[in-house]
Amino acid sequence: MLFISTFFLACAAVAADTKIDVASQNPAAAPVIRASSNTVIDYPGGTPPANVPGSFDAQDSTFNRPVSCASLSGVGTAVSFDTITLTNSGANAASVNVRLGQAGDPAASCGSVIDPFMVLYNGTFNPATPLANCLAVNDDTNGAADRCPSLTAVSVPPGQTRVIVLTTFDNADFFGYEVTFAGTTPVQLQSFGIE
Repeated sequence: MLFISTFFLACAAVAADTKIDVASQNPAAAPVIRASSNTVIDYPGGTPPANVPGSFDAQDSTFNRPVSCASLSGVGTAVSFDTITLTNSGANAASVNVRLGQAGDPAASCGSVIDPFMVLYNGTFNPATPLANCLAVNDDTNGAADRCPSLTAVSVPPGQTRVIVLTTFDNADFFGYEVTFAGTTPVQLQSFGIE
């Protein structure tokens, strides 16, 4: 009897801390376009961009977010979103790490306080076709304990654009957030001779 009650207690603890998303077989739910923010960043590499604070609220646009780049979420069918448009104006490829954390304390664990989600797009993002141009999705940093999503080594070729969609796991989930960046300096090879 002790084994059975311990088993159920362990399952309940796991279930309380884990949300399960399911792929939808339905077409994308129609987006609702309102007043989501788009932060435009010119990033030629080197010093990372400044933090971007924001919030998800009832006035934001909504869309049916992906659960992967191949399928839509059956849970997040009308999630609020904001975007960051990151363009590389430099001569070399730039790479940046992006983390979506808590407002005011972006390095803190998201834990059960907030449940953000990120989607990375190549060039453009259209909420009516949320799988088009999708490069990556991240929820809970691939299961990490802090539950804040991050994208590592987002490569932006010279003259190209990446759109980072900041969103939530659940519909009608409203909270403040802060996006942080850690950049890498592009390496430019020089030719030289030895005499």
